[in-house]
Amino acid sequence: MGKGYHSRSPEEFRDYLKQIGDKNKKTRWRQIVLLIDLVLVVLIFYIGFRALNPGSFQNRTQSDKQIVDGYPTYLSLSREEDDQFQGYFLFIENNTKAEIHVPNPGWKSEFRIQTRNGILCFQEEIQWENRTIPAEANGFLYHSVAKKKWKDLVTDCRKEIFDEEASIFRSKFRSLDLGFYAQVLIHSEDRTFTFQIKQKPYK
Repeated sequence: MGKGYHSRSPEEFRDYLKQIGDKNKKTRWRQIVLLIDLVLVVLIFYIGFRALNPGSFQNRTQSDKQIVDGYPTYLSLSREEDDQFQGYFLFIENNTKAEIHVPNPGWKSEFRIQTRNGILCFQEEIQWENRTIPAEANGFLYHSVAKKKWKDLVTDCRKEIFDEEASIFRSKFRSLDLGFYAQVLIHSEDRTFTFQIKQKPYK
């Protein structure tokens, strides 16, 4: 047996096999411990990165929340499937004890589409429908955009919105970085609020 067992005694042979088994068990336990350590290290890095970069893990269908005229407000993408239109909800939280009327008459609102490189591809004014939000309740304003308007844009804009360069040869990892930015801008009396959602290209 070359470098291993040399004795011909059955008892010694059994002892030799037991030692090999014990070594294999220790090796397996070491591998399990190393795997657990690796998982913990990755988890710690994930928690740290998320704490330092909360926007990187943000829900892709919702913007950051901002305080507009004293009310928490955020933009949300409509999840209803529609081949012709894309809807956007501007949610407003009324935490007061009185009903409110939105939008504020002093607002000037617009909708924009930008590429990843910051190129402004599309822009239109928003005419919100007037709504009343009861006391201590959440309400929303709604804006819908016809996708046909985007299909008439220049090539550099259109190909990011509709992923016109998709192919079976393109890496799936590369496609994860694709997308464009939908924005709703609210110009109030004292400042401008920008609500932004990164959208995946339409197929």
